[in-house]
Amino acid sequence: MPSRWEIGLPGVDPATVRLEWLHAVVSSWFDDGEAAHGAKLKPYSVSPPCRADGGVVVEVGLLDDTLVPRLLTRASGGTAVRLGNTTVRLRSAPRQVAAVRWADLAAATSARAWCLRFASPVTFRRGDKFSPWPDPAPVLGGLRARWRAFVPPELPPLSLDLSAGPVWVTDVDGSSEVVRINGRTVSGFVGRLRFECDGDDPTASAVDSLVRLAPFSGIGAYTTRGFGVTIIEPTWAPRARR
Repeated sequence: MPSRWEIGLPGVDPATVRLEWLHAVVSSWFDDGEAAHGAKLKPYSVSPPCRADGGVVVEVGLLDDTLVPRLLTRASGGTAVRLGNTTVRLRSAPRQVAAVRWADLAAATSARAWCLRFASPVTFRRGDKFSPWPDPAPVLGGLRARWRAFVPPELPPLSLDLSAGPVWVTDVDGSSEVVRINGRTVSGFVGRLRFECDGDDPTASAVDSLVRLAPFSGIGAYTTRGFGVTIIEPTWAPRARR
């Protein structure tokens, strides 16, 4: 069951928390060994820190139910967390803020248009380079890869052929943002993206399943470092129709 969890870090200024530090903390909870740490697809994602109640709040998204007990154990209230040269203790146990069953995500729908808001920069990697453009093919291709990697085996496989370009962008409202992380300059997109599907009904339904997975998995590269935090919003009419 994909889920999202809120974790409070008291007495911390979010402006001083580097994304690399959060990645190091969360990956230590979930990655057992070099193979897991170096895996291309991770069953978890991390949001950037947000100011809240005299400290910061971070959200962790999980795609694997087996990680929940580990999160509750390794991030229990009072656990010491090292952020750079500072050590803080978690305020309380992680709090679940959202969850959805895989079967509900896989259920057929009639949706044909979607609006995604990227609350943190979304970026797409090509070798050692990064692109901020959220083209539907890498957006949905990455979500499809995560779905196939972590969906329970008892559910039927999700079939989505993107080669014919069944999804196209109808409106964009945002800008690019440059972030320095791990010694690299990463360009990402922040804002809203509206897109539609003009493929057949099964194609549109598959796209909708992947879109509804995005708030739990994140989109694009570096989702375990705070990138690609995604919120589904009501669609708006394309600008030509306003």
